[in-house]
Amino acid sequence: MQLTRAHERLREEPHDDGITLPGSPDEVDVLITELEHAWRPPVFENHTSIYGSFVLPGERSLVVGDNLVEIVDLDMPIELARRFADGRSAFLVRARDGSAQLACFRRTVQYEADLVEIEQATGAVIVQRTVMGMSRVFTPTGVVEWNGHRWRHRPSAKVYLPAVRAAVPEASSALLLGLLDLAVHWLSPARIGATFLLDLDPVDHDDHGLDMSAALPSPDLSVLERHHFAALFAVLNQTDLATLVGADGAIGSLGVGLRSSIASESAVHLDEGMRHRSAARYTWDHDHTVAFVVSEDGPVTLFRRGQPIAVCIGVPD
Repeated sequence: MQLTRAHERLREEPHDDGITLPGSPDEVDVLITELEHAWRPPVFENHTSIYGSFVLPGERSLVVGDNLVEIVDLDMPIELARRFADGRSAFLVRARDGSAQLACFRRTVQYEADLVEIEQATGAVIVQRTVMGMSRVFTPTGVVEWNGHRWRHRPSAKVYLPAVRAAVPEASSALLLGLLDLAVHWLSPARIGATFLLDLDPVDHDDHGLDMSAALPSPDLSVLERHHFAALFAVLNQTDLATLVGADGAIGSLGVGLRSSIASESAVHLDEGMRHRSAARYTWDHDHTVAFVVSEDGPVTLFRRGQPIAVCIGVPD
């Protein structure tokens, strides 16, 4: 493989920013070649195309039994093959020997949440140039993105899970991962602010701290069911205040106000905005609750007993 100057830069720059691209040397070479194409795509009639490709490790396959994707053989030069990959429903599939196929998905899989799920199911490293012109790589530990100045790594929800599980041992791993997945990979990239109030022990507790005057009922949705996330994403993009989540993952009311006591207002001082302050103060008043707060700037903060117990890195600056 003949290496270009841009290829060498892409090998060095992520490393300089503290990022190690995954795979064997041959797989990393193919990955960087794909990233080079996504980062600096050819211009056709003053238009740069979006793009997407998978780099498969070893003998792994994109076909995982759910009939989501069809693999089409390609018998053409790689430069021509790339024209078929739109990074939304069609992706080039590269093996470490440089060969290529075309993956045609039966639905759009362009969003971060979709590609994180596919990466985790298949082990493929995914390169994508988005409609906004951002180049990013989905790896087993998170998303690597170019923010215009440097390469940044945002850990995936599953990377945060052990620390969150240790801080909230009463909740199941499935419940915590569902909340983290929804917050980190759905709401944060879309810059949708939200608060999830998880009640770990609702028995015999009053709700005097909840303002239900503007609350909305929820259908039978759960953070344990990933196919419910699109509905939650849609409603949270149109709803302010807090969303109640039961210990079984069930979504309760949305648009719930969180009241705070005079004692919590004196005890809890934060520089963040009202969404963070109200969540922190509510958990100070009600120690059986945990609040997941998604900032419109991207970061996700967990509060318990008035204190931040975890901060998940959000979208790049």
